[in-house]
Amino acid sequence: MALYDKFFLITLITIIITRVGVYIFNKPSPTIKNFRTHHWMFGLIFIIIFFLISSFYTNIYLLSISVGVFMDEIGFIIIKGKSHKDNYSPESFMILMFFILLLFIFRETIINLYT
Repeated sequence: MALYDKFFLITLITIIITRVGVYIFNKPSPTIKNFRTHHWMFGLIFIIIFFLISSFYTNIYLLSISVGVFMDEIGFIIIKGKSHKDNYSPESFMILMFFILLLFIFRETIINLYT
């Protein structure tokens, strides 16, 4: 299996695990000084870190997980969701599907940029 296919598959599995986990364990995210954190923020931070250090260290598996954690809430971000219900709305889900399709189309390009 090509590296870019592994990247896509691990990202997709991460999205599924995250979606199911957040749905089952419906707990509010931590709040730090009136600022509510979400798991997409941690995914984005790690994506940035992994790309910054990619010139001397690459780990496709950690990048895949970070992208999956970020993408899980991409629809929630775009629709400016406020609640758990918004995260599982049809609009949020359709936006997520669109971005998964984009990820599939550009998976090889992303991995070539990263490695």
